[in-house]
Amino acid sequence: MKEDTNAIGFLIVETVTANGALPVADAMVHIFEYGENDPNISDDAIYSLRTDRSGRTDKLALEAKDKELSLSPDNTKPFSTYSIIVNAEGYYESEKINIPIFQGITSIQGVNLIPLSEFSDPYSPTPDTQGRFTRVSDSNN
Repeated sequence: MKEDTNAIGFLIVETVTANGALPVADAMVHIFEYGENDPNISDDAIYSLRTDRSGRTDKLALEAKDKELSLSPDNTKPFSTYSIIVNAEGYYESEKINIPIFQGITSIQGVNLIPLSEFSDPYSPTPDTQGRFTRVSDSNN
């Protein structure tokens, strides 16, 4: 993990389709540390779990940076960042990077999954993007 600290934040991933109209149950969610110096996702997920019938994961405890960093005048980010990859049968793979986790706060990360067309490859780019990477700060989900 990142730093030797007791600061903890929480994450719930919520998978939906049809722009939030329907939950996606039994989606596989992989959670990775997102390195500031190395933005590539590591090979080892720190959590891998499935969503329940409401499309949500359990509440996961993740290391966060100490909230006292927000009081510092330097440019230190007062949060840790993580990435997720979500797979569900019949849907394109989705990836969210740079998800902020703050000490003592529960973040809910929405993931809108797009159904595959009849002969689609689930690992190819989705119809509405140029690639499979979606930065959280650039998305509305």
